[in-house]
Amino acid sequence: MIHSLQYFHVRRKKHDTLSDKYFFCMPSEVNMNNVYQTFTVPSNNQNQYRIRPMNETDIDALIAIEQMTWANQSWRSKDFLHALNDPVYSCWILESNTTDDIVLGYGIQYILNDVAHIANLCIHPNRRGLGLGGRLLRHMIDYARQCDASAVELEVHTSNTNAYRLYINHGFRIFRFLPRFYSEYSDGYLMILIL
Repeated sequence: MIHSLQYFHVRRKKHDTLSDKYFFCMPSEVNMNNVYQTFTVPSNNQNQYRIRPMNETDIDALIAIEQMTWANQSWRSKDFLHALNDPVYSCWILESNTTDDIVLGYGIQYILNDVAHIANLCIHPNRRGLGLGGRLLRHMIDYARQCDASAVELEVHTSNTNAYRLYINHGFRIFRFLPRFYSEYSDGYLMILIL
């Protein structure tokens, strides 16, 4: 079973008081061009990175990054193909413009019942710690806002402290503890950002 494909949806009313205290307004740090086709991510070198929609030719690079990151819990080719071909999903590639368009990371999200769900977000192990995860996450949050989502939710492994800090720093809060979510011995958190 692929842990990232499990969907844990919290049903709530349109004006649920899930937490006005957790309301977070993310400043826009991306310059989009026409309708989320491709845009450049601001950095010290203005055109060093870009985020674009995923395509099938990216899957081999994604599999390599997944296996380096998650080993036996990684997504398989068919999981990426499913997300890529399902119209509910939006699949993003973060790549370098300066080194032969090398894939540095990817994000996969979907929106159901006005809630955006981040199913997978991963940065190449050699490129972590450079703020790229935050750039991709901000793009996914901004895209959820453009689609009129009321919240963004995700699951994170309790031992993944770097991801946990990334999400907290972007306004997510723990909504629920998920015992044995990833495996019999592996717990998670459901985290939510109210838009």
